[in-house]
Amino acid sequence: MHGRLYNQLDLEIAIIPQTPLLIKSGQKQFVRTRRRTPNGDIDEVVYIPGSSLRGVVRAHAERLLRTLNDNYACYVEAKKFCLRQKGLKENEEAAPRLYRESCYACKLFGNTGIASRVQMSDLYPAIVPLSESRFGVAIDRITGAVAVGPFDLEVVTDARFEGRIVLRNFTIGQLGLLSAALLDIADGLIALGHAKSRGLGRVRIECVRAQFRFAQEANGAILGVGALADETVRKLYNILEEDRLSVEGFRAVRRDTVYYQVDSDNDAQIREWLSKAAPRWINEVQYAG
Repeated sequence: MHGRLYNQLDLEIAIIPQTPLLIKSGQKQFVRTRRRTPNGDIDEVVYIPGSSLRGVVRAHAERLLRTLNDNYACYVEAKKFCLRQKGLKENEEAAPRLYRESCYACKLFGNTGIASRVQMSDLYPAIVPLSESRFGVAIDRITGAVAVGPFDLEVVTDARFEGRIVLRNFTIGQLGLLSAALLDIADGLIALGHAKSRGLGRVRIECVRAQFRFAQEANGAILGVGALADETVRKLYNILEEDRLSVEGFRAVRRDTVYYQVDSDNDAQIREWLSKAAPRWINEVQYAG
């Protein structure tokens, strides 16, 4: 399926800490990278790795799936992998079979057999972050004395980190599951980074810009891959044909001879689209298994 581009969502987001945030490096410091400043100098800056955000999003998406049915997301830590059957040959049936045998979470986020439909970039600061050191100790719960410490943690107290999420060749249910996870993080239900139990890591997510692309005209509805692919592809990958989400005022503009495009830089509108898609994963996962 990845050999063609049926649809794509390019979502630019900003993450704004609401409580102190710490994405740890190997030490007790915020992870850093080297970036060129506007005046041309090279400097070290704190940032949020795309892998850190992706891990939190996937873990929460799997939590949602298991709440509905424990078999809808595999347990990698228990070595209960999705792809249990061996000896798949390299032919046209291999990719669809790998996809069908994967759990719903792996169909969206990928595994060792199939590529992910979600890409998340690193998020870099758009303003100069404010940081400070937090001092603490670990208490022995038996004696009540200090077990470890004192130690200090570098936390960011105010910042704006910007990056991109790309979702490609998605069904409406997959868009919904990703949306549900992102909205829960945006609402402060899921924290990022280190020391979450101590109150760190609550963030707000702002949708800066969204761009949808479709291989067919999409007026009044977000089209999933099931509505765009032919019957052969739908049967191979076990995808519903009625794969669309009606959205009032959703109007696509023809980009070229192949693709139609919908753009928005309105945070409220984008959140409304994501909120409307969020419940759709429930019906789809029950069909796809």
